[in-house]
Amino acid sequence: MADLIYRVVSACGALGYGFPKESLDAALKKRVDAIISDAGSMDAGPYYLGTGTEYFEREAVKTDFRHMVEAGLKLGCPVILGSCGMAGGRRNLEWMLDVAREVFSELNVRGAKVAVIDAELDPEIVVSEFQKGALRTTGRGPELSEEGLRESVIVGQMGVHPIITALESGAQYIFAGRACDVALFASDMIRRGIDAGLAYHVGHVLECGALACDPGSPSDCLVAEIYDDGSALFVAPDASRRCTAYSIAAHSLYEESHPQLQFYPEGILTMEKTQFFSKNGSVAGIRNSRFIRSRKPWPWSIKLEGSRLLGKRKVSLIYIDPLDLPNVPADVLVYGRNGVQSSPVSGSERELGIIIETRATSENAAVLLASLLTHYLIHYGYPGRKATAGNIAYPLSPNLISFRYDDGAYGAIVPSGTRDPVFFENYATIKAAVIEIIQHEFPDALADASFGIIDADASNPAILLRTVDRDVDRLSAKHTADIERITKFAKPKPSSRMSLDAPDAYEWSLYHLLQNEDVIKNVMFPITYYRAAGAEWSKEGSERPRYFDIGEVGYTGNVDDRTLSLIANIAPSGRLVGTHRLLDMAVVIRSKDAGINRLTFDIIFTSGENYEAALHSNIFSKCNIAKILNLPPERVVGTFFVDSCNAIKVSIDRPNISASVDERDVFGAQQQAAIERLDIPIYAAALAKASAF
Repeated sequence: MADLIYRVVSACGALGYGFPKESLDAALKKRVDAIISDAGSMDAGPYYLGTGTEYFEREAVKTDFRHMVEAGLKLGCPVILGSCGMAGGRRNLEWMLDVAREVFSELNVRGAKVAVIDAELDPEIVVSEFQKGALRTTGRGPELSEEGLRESVIVGQMGVHPIITALESGAQYIFAGRACDVALFASDMIRRGIDAGLAYHVGHVLECGALACDPGSPSDCLVAEIYDDGSALFVAPDASRRCTAYSIAAHSLYEESHPQLQFYPEGILTMEKTQFFSKNGSVAGIRNSRFIRSRKPWPWSIKLEGSRLLGKRKVSLIYIDPLDLPNVPADVLVYGRNGVQSSPVSGSERELGIIIETRATSENAAVLLASLLTHYLIHYGYPGRKATAGNIAYPLSPNLISFRYDDGAYGAIVPSGTRDPVFFENYATIKAAVIEIIQHEFPDALADASFGIIDADASNPAILLRTVDRDVDRLSAKHTADIERITKFAKPKPSSRMSLDAPDAYEWSLYHLLQNEDVIKNVMFPITYYRAAGAEWSKEGSERPRYFDIGEVGYTGNVDDRTLSLIANIAPSGRLVGTHRLLDMAVVIRSKDAGINRLTFDIIFTSGENYEAALHSNIFSKCNIAKILNLPPERVVGTFFVDSCNAIKVSIDRPNISASVDERDVFGAQQQAAIERLDIPIYAAALAKASAF
């Protein structure tokens, strides 16, 4: 029987999502070697890096972190946060440190060693690399310019070495700037001699908390147990959630553009031979993942992210009579027509705009309730959910606009939308459940503010206008002209919200790989150490990360993400026996951003038979997917088969860079409707095959 050698707790998908303290308490009843949480991401857009602000409410972040620190005090194990303050820039990091000092003071944390790892990079260093032509692209755009780089806040995604260095130097509490999510979890495992392939794969499953469960949610804990036979088991402390081979396999594909290759600063995680298995009805595991130290650009290669200001922004949300909708220009975003995707709904397809609007006597109360409703609505896990990356699409980053009503009351508004037929079937139940959660967890939020959830569809269309300019006067004039363009054809209803001052617009100015080994090893990711005495932290020194090689050499397998497991374009053979709805054949059908410049779609089938039938149909060949998604074939990065978990992955170049001014779905979580509507031809020849799961 295999022996347990390491046990780690992922607190939640991102610090501020919230998680039940009962789940963490249950996880702590057994051995715990580390408590870790990703604290941010670039998914929500460039605003948070550009402004140095946090995506989540301060109290939500503080509550989550306080629970983690209480556990750290009890057990004495490392507590690790990465991408602090959401974007992981210097100002984001300082924001998180301010929260941490407050928590340390309240809990009387004394004598603990604290490590702070900076991830920001001087733009002039990046300009120099750009001038030498040394920045490596990661796909389409963004276009680089010296002016744009100099105006940008720039961070690099750190790998495992800075965190390992801090752990080896005795730090119990680690606050890292921008970091690879997986590195936060893999670092301590690699430090303790656990195989890198297993460590990185475990990290990928853990980085979104309980999102890898069934039902999944980033607002809950997940535990990984590592055994000396080279396997890892995943256990949900919340008994209402299960870890299954399907749910773990599904999350192993999550947010990645290739199903079996993931690229990190130190090398490549390959899952071509990974085995996913179930131990029982609620615990599942992995084995046989491998980590490869390959040719350039791995190692060493650091992904850089840069954000720059575009300008001030005004927004109007205009409700109109459905009879006026045909007169509204085709390029205008209208919920009920083309609010979620630029292509309009057709036939029996439905689009629903979901507009959250709150009212309160204070701005904080209005914003808090809108934020809570928004958070739980997008992530609520319900039975039969297919689109597990998110229930709704946000067109704005930040997604919330605060304003004043004519009577002086404070308001907040969040526009969003969906085309997911499974969500429609469960919408009433989802809304009721979300409200019940807030009533139970945040009763004061409902006591201090009121809300409405407005449904916008073809019978109640809602137009979203967005205007951006650096000059305030010019912005006002342009937005007025945008409104007048609409009111020529449609009369706004009294409930419309006109000329709201939205948060500033930012753009991604950089999303490239830095390959200058001297800069990576001798400039980036400096570590500063402190000794905590409540809120007072005394500096104890600093050091550079210590680097060493990780992973296998001499690997003979395929690490080309354009050819490995590519679905061939082979016409189906044999007798056609009928068609099945893809919705009935798959347990997961989702879309999600894979970085700022790619979208990826995951279809995970209910059985090997359904998987083989879908492959045999040739529906998912690259050329056919291009037609289904109405894309030029060259914009389809690849369509891939995944025998190990009966899945098909499709990756495409994003139609725009995420969170652009014309954005409809910042997270890319609601772009799967065309795939969901597919009927799959079933051929007799495919029914004789089945993949073992």
